[in-house]
Amino acid sequence: MFAKITKCAYGVHRKDSELIVKHLYQRSVKRNGKTVKIWYFWYWHNGKQIRKSCKTSVKREALAYISSLSDDDLIPEIKNNSNTITFNDFCTGMFDDDSSYLVKLKNRGIVFGETTLKQKRKYLSMILERFGEIHVKDISAGIIDDWLLRQCRSNSWRNNCLSVFRAILSELYLYKLIDGIPELPPYKRIDTKEKGILYPEEIHSLFPDIPDELISVWRLYASENRLDILIFATMVYTALTTGMRSGEVRALTYSQFIQKDVVLLNAMLDIKGRRIQHLKKGNEKNKRWRCAILPDRTVQMIDGMRRSEGPKESDYVFEFHGKPFSAEYFNRRFKNVLAQNGIDVHGRNITIHSLRFTYNSMMKREISAEDLRLMIGHTSERMTEYYDKLLPIDHLPELIQNKPVIDSVWN
Repeated sequence: MFAKITKCAYGVHRKDSELIVKHLYQRSVKRNGKTVKIWYFWYWHNGKQIRKSCKTSVKREALAYISSLSDDDLIPEIKNNSNTITFNDFCTGMFDDDSSYLVKLKNRGIVFGETTLKQKRKYLSMILERFGEIHVKDISAGIIDDWLLRQCRSNSWRNNCLSVFRAILSELYLYKLIDGIPELPPYKRIDTKEKGILYPEEIHSLFPDIPDELISVWRLYASENRLDILIFATMVYTALTTGMRSGEVRALTYSQFIQKDVVLLNAMLDIKGRRIQHLKKGNEKNKRWRCAILPDRTVQMIDGMRRSEGPKESDYVFEFHGKPFSAEYFNRRFKNVLAQNGIDVHGRNITIHSLRFTYNSMMKREISAEDLRLMIGHTSERMTEYYDKLLPIDHLPELIQNKPVIDSVWN
């Protein structure tokens, strides 16, 4: 149903008298625990794309099979399509690049990131391994629930898989292949260890005012360059005092400074280290940009690590050997430094994302919930419409009024 059209062989063995054009393609399926490649074909009828198996892995046999089919052979099957179509028939290729489903979502302004698509393909593969040969009309909420509960997985995993099921069922209902969408309530997350936060006394000890003491706290090896240590410590402190995500602070360039204590967060580094022009869960139509206000001490620390020749606007603020820090190195070194200073990072589940939790925890008692959402990038359902219609810089006059409070918390 959703395969990439570019992979199909157009107009295979079309006869002039035929109205239906059959398109041959190949896909991998699970048979008795093994992966085999089977030839399929698809065709359009009454505005619907119909997919059928050639029931062979040999291309010449597949070509011979579809050549032998007339329109009369296919049309009766179309009439009973809702009773015969399987999940394999309908779902294969649903999350492939440029599939009809993803193109439709893109036209609606919904674009998944590469990592999200990879995860959805993984869940879809598992779903098809279990349900691929089942007719779509035979599915029920109970069948899905029983299967998910039998998986030795977390409820978070079950909910992610459930989101793919919901997408499939919505499409089946849209094409009138099922009478209704089974109700699939989410699973409650249990035994989930929340991210830990840093306590005020720990923040004070990790970021002493005296530069030599700061370097000593953040040094892991005697041979390390002093400036490299200062840059890393400043990057951590910037994330802590602004609520920036890892990808946002690592992507920060000098061109993003609107003024010395305000930055426009309009880019992030993705999982592969590529700089993209939207923030987490953003896309080309809704980039989710926002402004971050820097406390005076953060500004001073950034000024203190600048090289004498002065940076270019395109330069990254935080560089290591001429490149932005990787997410893996950022998190690993951060946890090593904290452990070296007596903080139980594993027992308290402290990671780089804990800096964002800490910021939220410390600021929510000091500024309004609405201002905090705008600065940290969290949007409730009520706020989403309001936030999407305004440019982040439009909020700056009202947000900058919080600067004295921000300074009092972090300075």
